[in-house]
This record gives sequence, C-alpha cells and structure tokens, in this order.
Amino acid sequence: MSTLTESPLFRRVTPGIETLHSNFSLPRHRHLNAYATVVLAGTFEESGYVGRIRATAGDVLVHPTLDCHANHMVSAGVKLIRLEWADVRVGGGLYRLDEVDDLAMIAEKDPTEATLFLEHALGKNGGSTPGKSNDWPDLLAADLARDTSTAIGDWAEENGLARETVCRGFASAYGIAPSAFRAELRARAAWLRVIRGSDGLCTIAAETGFADQAHMTRWIHRITGATPALWRREQSFQTGNCGPRG
Repeated sequence: MSTLTESPLFRRVTPGIETLHSNFSLPRHRHLNAYATVVLAGTFEESGYVGRIRATAGDVLVHPTLDCHANHMVSAGVKLIRLEWADVRVGGGLYRLDEVDDLAMIAEKDPTEATLFLEHALGKNGGSTPGKSNDWPDLLAADLARDTSTAIGDWAEENGLARETVCRGFASAYGIAPSAFRAELRARAAWLRVIRGSDGLCTIAAETGFADQAHMTRWIHRITGATPALWRREQSFQTGNCGPRG
C-alpha cells in the first residue's frame, strides 16, 4: 500500500531518541502505522482514542494502527524514544517501564533491538500506569470506544449533564465534537476490517454502525484519504490476490 501510505494525512515517526523543543505542541494528527513512545525526561499530555494521558519519565505510550491524537508540552526538556510497533504486541494505551535507562542505551545503538527489548519488558511487567484522566469527557471517550452506538444525548442525560454542555466540554478537551469522535472510531474499526478481511463492504458498514456503505465510505475517506475500495484493491495487490473482494 505504498501509494496510500504516503498520504499527507499521516504523520511519520522516525525511530530513535528525540528531544522536543520548549514550545512543542501538535493539534490532532494521524499516524497510519503503530508505534511506541517512551518518555525519558519531562512531561507532556496527549488526547486521543485511548483517552487523555499525562506522560512522564518512565511512561510508555503505545499507539495502535491508524491512531489520532493531539500533544501538548507540560514541562520543558521532554526527551523521548520513538519505536516502531505492531498491533499483535501489547495493545494501545499507557504503560510503565522500569528499565528505561537500559532501553535508552539500546536505542542509541539499534532502535530495532530496542523495540524487541521493550516488547519483552512490557510483556513481563504488564499493567498500565494511572496517568489517565478520569473526568466526564474521558469517561465519555471510553464509553464511545467501547460502544460506538452510544447516543450522545442519552449519555448526557444518564450522567446528569445537558447535551450542549457535553458537546462543548468534550470538544474543549479533545479538539473534536463527540459525535465526530464516535464516527472516527467507527470508521477506524471499519477500515481495519476492510484491509484485514474479505467481508463485503455493505456487511462491514452495517456491522460497524454506519447507516449504509456510502456513509462508511465518506468517513473512511475522511480519515485515510482514500475509499474502502481503493484500500482493498491495494491490499489485494500486496497479497497477490487480484480477485473481487466486495
């Protein structure tokens, strides 16, 4: 999928150690490929599909395929290790690493070896850190991630909030309206099924909560820059199967 992966919609990650400038801040942006960020020094915040996170030295943020988030510097002197990752390893979220100095020494010489070291360390340590926020915008984000059929108005009423308050507050915290956040999660789930399976597009649209295939197509194009049919065609070329797949 070389042509599609070069889309300007996706921000690239260079494996290795990086020190961020003092006024570092990024609005919402997308990464096509999974990757891991290990904090060596300083503190920064990230808001995305896995919630709002404040990460500090020793924290590991695992970003899954087709992730979208915003970043904001909290303290000066933020130093990171960025490493390529794979969805088959530890899932997306926030983790804690005790062997951060050992990882840094390995990453200076060989980022690929550092990825293997981190995979083993996280698998051994397990568990996530408590660095996530847990106010109502984050509870809503978590509920939408668990069930994209969640109705914003119903959720607001169940939590004693006005729908307008929920829409404004969520947009302030995440930089996107909750209804659009929900649609992006649906589109991501649908896109993963498009590129990883052979189900028909109409079936995928229905089973991921879209009104119809056209609605799904619009949202997948919006978050990836290409239609489901084009992604599937590229995937067929990659696997050597050029037959029709929905």
